[in-house]
Amino acid sequence: MATPSTSTEKPEAGYHGLVKGEDPHLWENKPSEITEDIVYIDGHPVMESWEKPYQDEIVKVTCSKGGRVLEVGFGLALSANAIQTHDIQEHVIIEANKAVFEKLLAWAEKQPHKVVPKFGLWQDVVSTLPDSEFDGIYYDTYPNNEESQHIHQFDFIKHAQRILKPGGVLSYCNLTSLGVLRPRYTNKDDKAAWEELFEETQVPHLLKCGFKREDIKPIKVFGPLKPPSSCDYYQHDTLLIPHIEKASLVSP
Repeated sequence: MATPSTSTEKPEAGYHGLVKGEDPHLWENKPSEITEDIVYIDGHPVMESWEKPYQDEIVKVTCSKGGRVLEVGFGLALSANAIQTHDIQEHVIIEANKAVFEKLLAWAEKQPHKVVPKFGLWQDVVSTLPDSEFDGIYYDTYPNNEESQHIHQFDFIKHAQRILKPGGVLSYCNLTSLGVLRPRYTNKDDKAAWEELFEETQVPHLLKCGFKREDIKPIKVFGPLKPPSSCDYYQHDTLLIPHIEKASLVSP
């Protein structure tokens, strides 16, 4: 169970700069700062280059079945670059910010595997995607407002159940949430602390999204990571990797 932190970390670590009640559709035209190391949109820290080792590892889940892969959120292209190193057939990417999408279009032209860029909020794009279309899905977007900070991934995952093929795999990342949640779990065994966090804050939502308990595989804990002290949204040296696998169709 989560307990008040007794470490030297601030009781409420992580990022707390999101705006309450903001319309997600405003994200499209928000000003951005994009360098080789950061993506900031409207002043919010969306992605930083220190995440690369983690992104390389987590997309191994997404790409483990090959085939058609859906990525939601482009950012610095850390996960996109990693996905392109795997043996896949097609790489569909949804991106909602215009400036980041322009980067995506230029990047897509240089990749070894077919890339299908789709512009817009996933909320507007997902209904256009066919049932049972993808062998792997990776979701890593930024929360559009304060209310969605810890749960926006599950709003998408409800739809992922439909568009994922039987036997397909899903993983997701929400560092803006985990940077706040992880310091609340004080078990000295790091993996045990992550397992407690996952069981309490993620599994109930995944079950409500329509996945069965047996679809939710044991988490992997990845590290060490080295976020710089300047990183506003995450200050821990490990991260969890979720692995959800949609049940295969059972032959009669």
